[in-house]
Amino acid sequence: MHTLDVPLALSVAAMGCAFFYLSSPHQRWLAKPLPARPARAVAGCLSLAGLYTCTRAMDIVPAAFTFVTWVMLLLVVFPYLGALRSAPAPRRGRGR
Repeated sequence: MHTLDVPLALSVAAMGCAFFYLSSPHQRWLAKPLPARPARAVAGCLSLAGLYTCTRAMDIVPAAFTFVTWVMLLLVVFPYLGALRSAPAPRRGRGR
């Protein structure tokens, strides 16, 4: 077990989630989504690489739970980050 296996696994899985999100037609990070098939293929490969790296760092059951929890968290947070990024700036009103 290496000390950087878990952060590496979570980073690779995050990149996979990002590619999956960026291939969605409703993503708000880019002006237009990435081509769906190639981006989702890259997302799948990165996700599998992240899961494999996670299993190198710990036993299979904790690795699977850690990986799945991380992916669920990111797939919920990424749309909110996109909405936050594309939200209009608050208007400054006159003081009352």
